[in-house]
Amino acid sequence: MRVLHIFGRMDRHGAEMRTFELMPLLAERGVQFDFCTLSGGEGELDDQICQLGGEVHPCPLRPDVLTFGKRFRQILSGSDYDIVHSHEHYFNGNIVRLAHKAGIKGRIAHFRTTYDGKVVTFRRKLYYALMRRWMDKHATAILAVCRGAMDHAWGPDWEEEPRCRVIYNGIDLHKFKESAVDRDGVRSELGISRDSKLVIYVARFIWEKAHDLLLDLVEQVVSSDSSIHFLLVGGGALQEEMQVKSQALNITDNVHFTGTRNDVPRLLKASDCFVLPSRREGLPGVVLEAIAVNLPVIATDLPGVREIAEHTELISIIPVEDREALAAGILKRCEDVEAQGRAKSPFPEAFNLQRCAEKVFEVYLKQIQG
Repeated sequence: MRVLHIFGRMDRHGAEMRTFELMPLLAERGVQFDFCTLSGGEGELDDQICQLGGEVHPCPLRPDVLTFGKRFRQILSGSDYDIVHSHEHYFNGNIVRLAHKAGIKGRIAHFRTTYDGKVVTFRRKLYYALMRRWMDKHATAILAVCRGAMDHAWGPDWEEEPRCRVIYNGIDLHKFKESAVDRDGVRSELGISRDSKLVIYVARFIWEKAHDLLLDLVEQVVSSDSSIHFLLVGGGALQEEMQVKSQALNITDNVHFTGTRNDVPRLLKASDCFVLPSRREGLPGVVLEAIAVNLPVIATDLPGVREIAEHTELISIIPVEDREALAAGILKRCEDVEAQGRAKSPFPEAFNLQRCAEKVFEVYLKQIQG
């Protein structure tokens, strides 16, 4: 069975990583993953995809939008794909339409967030309506990473549509079990004392992730407890701007920017709590990674966060954009960890990577069997 996944670019972002991690598990079931990237640029995961036997087909959407359909169908006609699995929010409509024209049997539209970040103008509404119509007409399966994403993308009556299904992302627990606890080593690397408390946030530096909001409350937190340090892991378009902001706020002694890292499990295990101040999310994989190492989480009230919190007691939910509540939550969690240590909580089976692979394989089989 050959499946072509559609992404912007195969970088180490949430949806891309969660899909890439399914490759070896589904290969055991006879499924080959290939990828088509709409940015046309090289991705951080391209080499690893090829090492696992997959192919990456660049098919840039811009600047030559008018020829995109023809170029995409050429990729499909040159291979024997059974399924096209698109992860590009409402643009999924155009992808499944083109796949239908090319005679692809399985055409999957997959929603991974509650909002695509676009300003909703009248023209944008027309675009959404057209893409929704094409999905309704051409998709053979409609998936979402959480109920909130499906509610937003398809509507609250989605459960009446037999093609719609929620499949939670899963994470590989082995890499978290194998990673050693290196609390002192991480603090030494950051140049902070052994008894410092570490609040970690792993995310791309984009507006949706609300690094600006987090930096605004650092001074308030540190004035209450100067031993608290913030570890910001990741890269992105706004990283330099946030570093300048931290200098302007005079909080650089307590805020540490690491850039993109390959040892996130080690950093999580060395921390005292995880913070997620995001303005928008689908099903945040970083929250799953945090609870995989029993790290308490303070997170904003988003649909995907609420759905994870249904399965664990490690998550404290605060209102979106509420700096005071976020600061208070960080201080309380750090106090609790210092007084009581980390609470032990079993990882929820609903978010196990093996379970996710089984659910996705069920969908693929249904596409092939018609």
